[in-house]
Amino acid sequence: MLEEFLQYMAGVKRASPHTLAAYRRDLEQWRDFCQRWHGFDPLESPEAWRKTTPAQLRAWLSLYARPTTRARKVAAIRRLNRYLRQVRGMEGLSFQPRSPKRPSNLPKALPETQLLALLDALPQDTDDFSTLRDKLLIELLYGCGLRRSEATALRLSQVHGDTLHILGKGNKWRILPLYPRLQALLEAYIAVRRALAPQHDFLFCTKKGTPLYPEAVYRIVRRWLGTHPHALRHSFATHLLRRGANVQAVRDLLGHESLATTQKYLALSPSELKAAYKKFHPRA
Repeated sequence: MLEEFLQYMAGVKRASPHTLAAYRRDLEQWRDFCQRWHGFDPLESPEAWRKTTPAQLRAWLSLYARPTTRARKVAAIRRLNRYLRQVRGMEGLSFQPRSPKRPSNLPKALPETQLLALLDALPQDTDDFSTLRDKLLIELLYGCGLRRSEATALRLSQVHGDTLHILGKGNKWRILPLYPRLQALLEAYIAVRRALAPQHDFLFCTKKGTPLYPEAVYRIVRRWLGTHPHALRHSFATHLLRRGANVQAVRDLLGHESLATTQKYLALSPSELKAAYKKFHPRA
């Protein structure tokens, strides 16, 4: 049942490999929990699936502390349940799993002056392949607002002069411009990269020529900047909006489905609100 569901999501819904892997992982963890504590395999058949009770689902979700993790697992349960009902025409669960509320944390961006100083501190001229790759990777994450999974999936064939063609979530393409400095850095890197690993088309690779994985991106950004890759994406959006960019344009650059997701970047941080209050309130 699980394999049929994943094939449907890949072939009909065109879910990304990342989404499919998350569905598989979450549903297999749900199966392991039910087999260990309740003695049945919910993925064995639609009949077994219907044995699930709200109490069992709550007990499983309680094992995970982060609301975002619990919400993702509920989403996998709901998606499979919808597949059984709407596609297979079968009776699903006797209840509707509810997704936990996610905390509405503001996206955290680095201050513009701080981030630009960190970027300027990166080695300017280097013959070391790893250093050149790391610098390009960091500049791309900030210069184009890429997700780290998008960066590692980038192929040489997606580079088109002064633009990148990015395949994002939901298998949707978007075209991103490259500023001149970034384009020059990219061209310098590609000249070295082609000779190092001609056997594949991935843009980013190791010194041994193997494609770079998302986990390596985290380590690279942490090493050079002391932050995480998504902070560069947050900074990309926040800095554009603070400088007056159209929110719809930023949405398209980020590859967001909803404008509301992009509008979060317009929110001021508590320190900025406090500064504005002190500056403009007549009693402050």
